[in-house]
Amino acid sequence: MKNEPTPYDIAPLASSWARSLRARDLSQNTLRIYAQATSQLRDFLLTYRPDGDDSDARPAPTALEGENGIHREHIEIHITRLRKRTSPGNAHQHFRSLKSFFNWLVAEEEMDRSPMRTLKAPTVPEVEVPVIPDDALKKLLGTCKGKDFEARRDAAIIMMFLDTGGRLSEVTVRLQAALDLDINVLHVLGKGNRERPAPFGRATALAMDRYLRAAAKHLGRPLEPTDPLWFSVKRKEALTIWGVGSMIERRCAQAGIPHIHPHMFRHTFAHLWKVRGGNDDALMRIMGWRSRQMLSHYGKSAGEARARQQHRELSPGDHL
Repeated sequence: MKNEPTPYDIAPLASSWARSLRARDLSQNTLRIYAQATSQLRDFLLTYRPDGDDSDARPAPTALEGENGIHREHIEIHITRLRKRTSPGNAHQHFRSLKSFFNWLVAEEEMDRSPMRTLKAPTVPEVEVPVIPDDALKKLLGTCKGKDFEARRDAAIIMMFLDTGGRLSEVTVRLQAALDLDINVLHVLGKGNRERPAPFGRATALAMDRYLRAAAKHLGRPLEPTDPLWFSVKRKEALTIWGVGSMIERRCAQAGIPHIHPHMFRHTFAHLWKVRGGNDDALMRIMGWRSRQMLSHYGKSAGEARARQQHRELSPGDHL
């Protein structure tokens, strides 16, 4: 019985691509997304066996390109399986990342042609992200009414999400130096490593001040500008994005409300801003958007509720 040929391993090229990306000073979140895409493609190629609907497909590639190389068909099957296993949005994100990877291989003359050159990205159905109802927000914050360090911290994090519309990584991965309580601004690092000021209100400033005093007592020393903005309870180390997500999940369970993903705060912020007549240009600056298409995308959340409210205010019949 002949030994099966060894599948091609893209790991060395993926590592080279990662070094190239780091040299472009991309954000850590972007680097993580790209690395995850190549890692999952590598796992797929190394373990791939045609079966089921793909039983007549090409065998696993044993070379980068050529007759036994990575073909369009391999990528299609990988993306299709990824879409079924995870979600259309995740499959779409991986598709875009892998297209950049193969384009880089062509630019570096590792390949003559990309196997994805004629592939079209998988469609992503429009999904309206729900906004967080006011009563749920009150219940969530109600679980953080204590005076201990953890309660002060969790209340400040939730208020910061709600009041800035910041992304999970923007609000979480920050140092003390990024916070300015004199002008109520958190300097965040958004997509493309673009820094912007994220303003917040008086209630959030008060919650932050209480948290910072509790944090100093928790650490047993004054806070330094180089300290992380958020600390964990037991290890007294920087709180990670996973730690923040777990905290919100735990608080939701305590409040007896459905799970809230941190990104829902961003949609809720945009919704409330528009409900209260906020300026679109100002919203774009606060959220870090460069394209007005994002106004439409985020505007879909609770759009019908805003339309009903506007109708109550502007009803032609009521103004007769």
